[in-house]
Amino acid sequence: MKNSFLLNLSKSHFFIFTGIIFLKALFLRYLLFQEVELTQTIVLELSYILIFTSLFELAKPSWKPTLYFILNTIFSILFLAVILYYSFFGRIVTYFALFQLGQVGTINESVSALLEPIYLLFFLDLVFLLVLLVFKKYPLPALQLNRKIILAVLLVLGVGVSAVNFNLHKDEAISNNVIAAQEKGILNYSALEIYYGPENLTAVETNVSVDNLAELKEEITRIKQLNIVPEKERNYFNAAEGRNLIVIQVESMQNFPVGLDVDGTEVTPHLNKLIDESFYFPNTAQQTGPGNTSDAEFILNTSLYPVAFNPTSQTYGTKKFPSLPRLLAAEDYKSMTFHADDISFWNRDELYPGLGISSYYYGEFFGEEDVIGIGPSDRVMFEKAMPILREQHMKNKPFYAQLIGLTSHHPFTLPAADRKLELPERFDNSLTGDYLVSINYMDTVINDFIEELKREGIYENSVIAIYGDHFGLQQSAIHENDVNLVSELLGREYGTLDRLNIPFVIHAPGITDDGQTFEKTSGQLDMMPTLANLLGISLDEQIVFGQDLLNHDSNLLGARYYLPIGSFWNDEVLFIPEKDFDDGNAYDLETDKAVEDYQQYRDDYDRILQLEKLSDEYMESLPEQ
Repeated sequence: MKNSFLLNLSKSHFFIFTGIIFLKALFLRYLLFQEVELTQTIVLELSYILIFTSLFELAKPSWKPTLYFILNTIFSILFLAVILYYSFFGRIVTYFALFQLGQVGTINESVSALLEPIYLLFFLDLVFLLVLLVFKKYPLPALQLNRKIILAVLLVLGVGVSAVNFNLHKDEAISNNVIAAQEKGILNYSALEIYYGPENLTAVETNVSVDNLAELKEEITRIKQLNIVPEKERNYFNAAEGRNLIVIQVESMQNFPVGLDVDGTEVTPHLNKLIDESFYFPNTAQQTGPGNTSDAEFILNTSLYPVAFNPTSQTYGTKKFPSLPRLLAAEDYKSMTFHADDISFWNRDELYPGLGISSYYYGEFFGEEDVIGIGPSDRVMFEKAMPILREQHMKNKPFYAQLIGLTSHHPFTLPAADRKLELPERFDNSLTGDYLVSINYMDTVINDFIEELKREGIYENSVIAIYGDHFGLQQSAIHENDVNLVSELLGREYGTLDRLNIPFVIHAPGITDDGQTFEKTSGQLDMMPTLANLLGISLDEQIVFGQDLLNHDSNLLGARYYLPIGSFWNDEVLFIPEKDFDDGNAYDLETDKAVEDYQQYRDDYDRILQLEKLSDEYMESLPEQ
């Protein structure tokens, strides 16, 4: 009787498809963690698979082949999404990030570039089953199981083991998302996130009412250990009063190409010259969350931390944010933003009104001319924006214009006519080479735009800020040859400090002419306060988590998406926790070398967690639009 049951079980759809999905989970864990973790996969993943396959076994016999095939397909697609997401972002995709799947169509070239032949193994069995279906050999002649056995044993076993795993790991806070998924189980980690919410994965207590803005501002100042400088004593305060503010956000621009020459050829020759007459902050940290480009826009306009586990525009897009556009509107500025992408991408149709931006130009406004990758080229964007800026200039009223680049998006494929940078042969057919060519293109079109501003008479009365939104070359998303090429250019191993380092340049004719490089630690959160200081815009009543880089030297900055929660930059190190502070790693900002004894930075770790929690609580408290 026992042998008969086991024989029937081994020939059932339930057993066959449970086994197939289990093997795919084992393969996924190998791709992610570079180890064959048979025991871990059985203990942490199999029980969740059993729940689904057991429930499907309760269906009508005629439905089972189709339902199991669909379930297998769904798991295959989800597992592929996990490895692709990890390849590009260095993180494990979870329940909340899956809401972003609707955005994939817009970046399909980037997704395609991440595909590796080995990933096809997730779908090999599906191809085999489809062939059998074509030749009318499917469904397989698998036996049916007794429903009572399935319900009483297999389903209960799956639910029971899953419940045990859930409770064993529910109070275990692990900063590193990848380690958390490895130790808790990929499916179990997602279940914990769904139940508790991602914001509770690292518990931090704050004792300040975010409704009391004066108290909140004082607490932020205390935690950041800032000395308040009166406006009349600030460097460059009000130096650019009444000027236009033109902000150029460059897609995927890291700092290392700036000033770089490859065998005697400059990658950014025009930007290099502009920096000679600008304030340049070469050690600026990327602080975006899963919203990437849209998060960079958000940070620039609010100086608030983006949400850690979901694009801020999706989580809080309907909020009414205190922002730079609203501060400038009080000074009779008109604010506008230009982005050739679809406005629904990352919910910008909600975010822009929330930020108080009065006019936004997108998608159809730019037409279908010179489409490169995602949409119309940045050259087209600048050309189409110019008449709008000219019109505002003719009204003799100041404006704030944010121009969002698009062309230098991964995978950096430019038409031959736009590939002007000549690189040595060793860069042929490499992502690194394509990236440098793409950044060189941006350098040219930005220079052409600035020259046009001069011809229109707009340039002299403007402040022009240029910065990168996020990295372009993620170590886990590029081949070893590309890593070696970047390392060769840097003269050292390409690392996390390089990847998360973006440029920030402020050019104000007559003010920054002598040029000045600020080597201090800076971040995207600091851009708004610095620009506000130059324009003479008071932030005394504004909640900001960044600081004016022209008047503060010491800094503490956090990031919690492309780095584990609790990661921070201070004046000396970049600290990255693993499970928590005690097993983390600190890297000297000057040498990029590991710092063995980092216990003196524990207070900074605690302070950054408090700041990020306060930012979340503050955003949650804001009114709806």
